[in-house]
Amino acid sequence: MVWPSSLGLVGSGAMGRAMLCGLVRTRPELGRASVVADPIAAAAEAGAAEVRGRVGSVADAAACDLIVLAVKPKDAADALADIAPHVADRAVVLSVVTGWDLGRLARAAPGLSVVRTMPNLAVRFGAGLVAIAHQEFDLERRADLECALAPLGAIVALPESQFPAATALAGSGPGFLALIVEAFEDGGVASGLTRSQARSMARAVLAGTAALLADDDADPAVLRQRVSSPAGTTIAGLLVLERGSVRAHVADAIVAAARRAAEL
Repeated sequence: MVWPSSLGLVGSGAMGRAMLCGLVRTRPELGRASVVADPIAAAAEAGAAEVRGRVGSVADAAACDLIVLAVKPKDAADALADIAPHVADRAVVLSVVTGWDLGRLARAAPGLSVVRTMPNLAVRFGAGLVAIAHQEFDLERRADLECALAPLGAIVALPESQFPAATALAGSGPGFLALIVEAFEDGGVASGLTRSQARSMARAVLAGTAALLADDDADPAVLRQRVSSPAGTTIAGLLVLERGSVRAHVADAIVAAARRAAEL
């Protein structure tokens, strides 16, 4: 039997539902074996409806093979206390709680098998980036976990000391890129395109650039140079960006986000 055979979600906010949808993306039968728990009934119902699962109590969700804990940090201790008595021996708790390291999770729920993760919303579509850290698992459990998480996207195992940086890139990165895409749209409109045209083109450029960078793990500097013809349009625009220290500001945004993540 493929593991997990059942999936519980505790906390049906945006990230919780994204994880739920991503995990069942290639396994619709797992969606139907999912249990969603949230103190807000409408949120629980929305999450269950997305995967054709059912609404249940925290105890119901905790009785599943894989439990996604996606509550706010302030609610994590109470949620873990509620979950702990109902978790089976071979079950795994997948925490997406920001700022809670493995030690803190273990102290709040001793004896549970816990995986710390830092995903982003793109896991819903199988295009996410998920940083993970976990306790020492046996080979079978590690293999099961890797297979279960694979539908989410790129899975990167990291030491916990690097989680603040992963939070900045994986968690906050989509927000930063969205701002840049907004700027692309505004520039297109200022240059004569309609808002709809500019939005479609900006999204297509983002997707195409991602595909180019994914090809053979391309160096972004090489790609930038390839599209910068002598006396051309790209180099003219790049000079404006460099004069505005855009590169430094973007790097500083990542550093600031990582610093804030370490404080949580």
